[in-house]
Amino acid sequence: MKVSEKESCLVLVPIFAGLSQEKLAKISAKVTSKNMTQGEFLYNLHDHNDTLYIVHQGHLKNYRLLENGKEQLIRLLGPGDFTGEWSLFQEKQEHSDLVEAVSDTEICQLTQPDFKEILAHYPEISLSLLQQMSTRLEAAEDQITTIAHSSITERISAYLASLITEPTASKTLVELPMARKELASYLGTTPESITRGFNKLEAQGVIKSLSNRKIQINQLDNN
Repeated sequence: MKVSEKESCLVLVPIFAGLSQEKLAKISAKVTSKNMTQGEFLYNLHDHNDTLYIVHQGHLKNYRLLENGKEQLIRLLGPGDFTGEWSLFQEKQEHSDLVEAVSDTEICQLTQPDFKEILAHYPEISLSLLQQMSTRLEAAEDQITTIAHSSITERISAYLASLITEPTASKTLVELPMARKELASYLGTTPESITRGFNKLEAQGVIKSLSNRKIQINQLDNN
């Protein structure tokens, strides 16, 4: 990965957004890259890790294995998303989750010693990192509440609403970033229930499935 590509990877991440070109150049000197093929693991269950991973291109899925062997999807990571941040502040942390490439993916990474040095030189990054981690925790809490107290159609509607980047009064097109099997795992249900939920919303005129992943949203308050 060239220096310019490393910088382009960093600027995708909110914690590095707004830094001067000079600061980005110095940080990018610490960055290394990793290319992954679909199905390859970034880290596995019980691995010890001390690295911050940033997705430059492609997608990863972060999940846990339940006692029955099924996957519980935690989140899907795309360009600009990062993982491994908790291990940066704990020595020899053992992962209780897994991260797997769902497509060919390019990663840029920073080790714990390098990242701590960066935080010492650029304290503004620390505040931004805390804000991002706080936002992620809040989203996780919202997800738990949604799963515990909402019907399948309500969960699907809430998820589709989260994909809308520019709300409009007219019909909106969104594309699911994951297969419906993975969406079922993320929403705490089964693929069969997800299919029934989408069919119900479509029958009510709330949405229209244009393909397995492309959804036309007509309204989300009538489910």
